[in-house]
Amino acid sequence: MAILTVSNLTNVTMKGEAKDVFSVVVIFSAIIINVIACPFTIGLNVLVIMAIKRRPTLQSNSNIMLACLAVTDVVTGLTSQPSFILWQTLSLAGSDITVVFSEIYLFSVPFLAYSSALHLMMVVGEKLIAIKYPFRYPYIVTTRNIKMGVLFCWVYSSSITLPLHLINGTSALFYICVSHIYLACVIFVSISYVILYFETRRHQKMIKAQQLPQEQVETFLKENRALKTTVLVVGAIGLCLLPALVYLFLLAARFVPRIDYMSAIVRTFLMINSVLNPLIYCWRQKEIRKFVFRISSQAVHAIH
Repeated sequence: MAILTVSNLTNVTMKGEAKDVFSVVVIFSAIIINVIACPFTIGLNVLVIMAIKRRPTLQSNSNIMLACLAVTDVVTGLTSQPSFILWQTLSLAGSDITVVFSEIYLFSVPFLAYSSALHLMMVVGEKLIAIKYPFRYPYIVTTRNIKMGVLFCWVYSSSITLPLHLINGTSALFYICVSHIYLACVIFVSISYVILYFETRRHQKMIKAQQLPQEQVETFLKENRALKTTVLVVGAIGLCLLPALVYLFLLAARFVPRIDYMSAIVRTFLMINSVLNPLIYCWRQKEIRKFVFRISSQAVHAIH
């Protein structure tokens, strides 16, 4: 394995192509970011899942869906980030034994990204039903339906990822196919939030006019707090998915060529989202925050 040094930085070989200093610096920065984020991605998401599983007061339908989303983030920290780090590091070092790690990464990242997008649509859909159709909510959002929805997310993601992984990864058809879930997610979430905005405004006016019974007011306020958490999660995921969505469309339209350092940036954005989500859960929900910090403090004391 070749050693990457300052003297050969301007002539690093990756897949047979000479890389300039800028490309190497960008890719190396992406590696460092993922090295730092990976343990936090795994640890924080596992703690969020444990908190929701162990605390009955946290086991609302909304939190259960967030826990399911956290599962995809844990898998990202266990597969995508380590394989990306090893693949890019070995490539920068000029090694020829990168194919295993690149194959793991190139399958896991789109699979988990699709799954996250579908989970996100479920989370937003649950909030839409809770606020728009509160009386039908208990009959639509059931434990069985949540399990079926999560199963669909995983099965559909794998059924899309596997064939796309086997076909030519540079064709326009490939980029269109991999973008369709992202596009569907953006459209669904955008329309849902327009509806939710007007619906919450209507409820707020009815509350001010005292046209709602107290029980409905309390339910609305609770759902509205949960909606704010969902908005932050959607914003974080949207921020991280947007570069991938734009880049894929530009590639499909042949407006830009495939560039290694651009791919590294987009891939890092996709993966870094997995560490942002648990931070949002902890920030927005005091009970989750207390659980995470308590377990973390116990772990630190145990090490010492």
